Amino acid sequence: MIIVPKDLPLIAKLQSEGLGLTDTYSGDKVPLKMLFLNLMPDKEDSEADIYRSLVNVNVPLQITLVKMSNMRYKTTPQEYMDTFYEDVAEIMERGEMYDAMIINGAPFERFEYEEIVYWKQLCVFFRWADKHVKSTLHICWSAFARIYYNWGIHFKRNSFQWSGAYPHTIIDKTSPLVDGTLTEIVLPVSRPWYLSHDEMQQVSEAKIIAESPVTGPGLIVAYGGKQVYAVSHPEYGPERIKAEYFRDMQAGKNPMFPFNYFEDDDATKPVKYSWKSHRDRLFANWISEYVLK
Repeated sequence: MIIVPKDLPLIAKLQSEGLGLTDTYSGDKVPLKMLFLNLMPDKEDSEADIYRSLVNVNVPLQITLVKMSNMRYKTTPQEYMDTFYEDVAEIMERGEMYDAMIINGAPFERFEYEEIVYWKQLCVFFRWADKHVKSTLHICWSAFARIYYNWGIHFKRNSFQWSGAYPHTIIDKTSPLVDGTLTEIVLPVSRPWYLSHDEMQQVSEAKIIAESPVTGPGLIVAYGGKQVYAVSHPEYGPERIKAEYFRDMQAGKNPMFPFNYFEDDDATKPVKYSWKSHRDRLFANWISEYVLK
């Protein structure tokens, strides 16, 4: 069961899909307290992806939606943000303890981290989370940002934007983040930047769990699971990359045709959704192995 803010518009839609989403909870189990700092521009779509990704977590989750303080929003109505999201500053001021947190990331590859208007505020929140959150899952841009904040490792820039569903070889089969019977997992990638394998290997506190020979390290665990990095978008639903591809085509950007994504590599055919089972297990393993234990 996923417990969300009162009267959240997504409740009816996701309930119609059979997802256990509610704004009221009267069960016997005490819910895990989870923060979700949503840094993607498309707030509701990003929320829906996260809720769907948590469907196989077998404990109730009380999710608090979080936004950066003193921000005005363009792609999501300000009223929506003010109604359903809490400010980072308010969260930190209360000083409560949380079981888990998810931070996703906006496409800020054109900017240095220090140029982003809320960078200093985000760094303060990182430090706060170290003391108040048991385990944080960083997704895509936030993974790059946290790694840069921790160790000064900057992303490398590719000459074009990768797009598609990329197999990642499991480097550490003993990691509880992945199922030991698998040799690879598929992760959606939609970005022009990557992390250096050699630079990450030099970080004693972190361990590469899965890596693509094309797009680089994809899953990393640090500090015994207190910080988990998905350097991609495992939460993406089947249509997200398709929508991005056709959007960029219409804008005349000549995007890369999504790799390993459409059936028979034909954009008129359905998406294969080859990463769904891997996504479900990834989120479930994160909760069961790094949050509950």
